[in-house]
Amino acid sequence: MKYRICSVEDVPAGEKRSYTIKNVPVVLIHSKAGEFYALYGRCPHQRAALGEGVLCGLTAASEPGEPFQYLREGEIIRCPWHGFSYDVKTGSCLAPPDRLRVKTYPVTVEQHAVFLDL
Repeated sequence: MKYRICSVEDVPAGEKRSYTIKNVPVVLIHSKAGEFYALYGRCPHQRAALGEGVLCGLTAASEPGEPFQYLREGEIIRCPWHGFSYDVKTGSCLAPPDRLRVKTYPVTVEQHAVFLDL
């Protein structure tokens, strides 16, 4: 079922907001690229509120000794309790135990409103 969460302007690009829809905690992320993503609002490790976590990116180097590059800014959410990091697009955990995964929800934008499909 589709639910209206907010207006596009309520979540500026590069930020996140927490909502509860039908008793389901949800974190809505508005990427710097303009896309919206929604994740279940609790970390699967010990149920910390992901909405209190940090939106960040990844660091990577092309080879050892080379300078790091900062990639995918605002596409990774880090749990505030133990630092587990999740891809906001897929819900996949980026480090062991990689079996951890956060549920993602389809998001659509219609007439400046953001809708979530639960």
